[in-house]
Amino acid sequence: MVLVANLPNSLPAATNQPYQNRYEPANTAKLLSRPNAIPVKVGGYIENYHDLSLGNRRFNAEGYYWMEWPQALQDKIEQEKIEPMKLLAFANQVDEWDSTFRSVNANPTKLPNGNYYYSVHFSGHFYIPDLNLRRSPFETLQLPIIIEGHDDSLALENLGVVLTKDNTKDALVGSDAEIDGYKLASVGMHPMVHSYGTSWGLGNGDLHYSAMEILADLTTSPVASLVIWILPVLIVIGIVLLAPSLSGEYTDTRLAIPSTGLLTLIFLQQTYRATVPALDYLTFLDWLYACGYLISIFTFLLFLWGTNIYQSANECEKSNALMRIDKIDSVFQLSALLALMLASALAWWA
Repeated sequence: MVLVANLPNSLPAATNQPYQNRYEPANTAKLLSRPNAIPVKVGGYIENYHDLSLGNRRFNAEGYYWMEWPQALQDKIEQEKIEPMKLLAFANQVDEWDSTFRSVNANPTKLPNGNYYYSVHFSGHFYIPDLNLRRSPFETLQLPIIIEGHDDSLALENLGVVLTKDNTKDALVGSDAEIDGYKLASVGMHPMVHSYGTSWGLGNGDLHYSAMEILADLTTSPVASLVIWILPVLIVIGIVLLAPSLSGEYTDTRLAIPSTGLLTLIFLQQTYRATVPALDYLTFLDWLYACGYLISIFTFLLFLWGTNIYQSANECEKSNALMRIDKIDSVFQLSALLALMLASALAWWA
């Protein structure tokens, strides 16, 4: 992968190498130093986020974005009759039919510094490209809104439009930009370069497009996550771990506890998995469930062994059999508890 910081002043043309769809951090100063570079200042303001769906990896957002560009780009706009609203597009937008865009000012406004200003209000659905749920339910979500050049003529290899961040101290989000169950930790704008990995069948090579990402970091409440998701699992596992404390002579009761605990854990995990998308890895909570399954199964097998030992012993040997069963039960309890703690630590830091 070629880092943007190492991009030459003359970006690569078509090659025989397979392209790769990628976003990379942009070295804005280096991009602006290229002869054909045209800076376009971009700012944004998010009124609110809502309808977050981890299962569908998407969210909704409303807000504004604005652009400020020099006379060189305005000449191009007038020459090719480009609509200002179509200069930029949302790269991770989905369901365009259900999104709205409204220009705040019908035509670009000329500023005292000679640049042109244009603002757009938007309401749309956005896809979450990267979703890291390895520590779920204690996850940190990153909700991106990615704005980039809309046309090949604006690519860095062509007209050379470079999006730069509006460095004013204005707020990026409104007071209502919260999602139930999450706390807005931070929000920032980050310049990027996007390569789609295709020449669109025109043989123009792997074009690069300047992009601007408005990234919001949201975190779950540790207390709420602990009470809602972790505590029920620990209670069930704890009951199963306490079952060996029952005397070995209560065979029926001992056998019922781990099987009931196993079914309860399966039900709880199915409820949890309905809230997250299909993943190719186990989350922190999944590891707890997996440990609970193993503890329940081995507890059941232990009780089967203890029941057979107790039932097969004659009356004179039953007391010795109970002492043997209780000793093995104590060793198993301690071993299972240590295994649970070790697996939890490994799952958290892996």
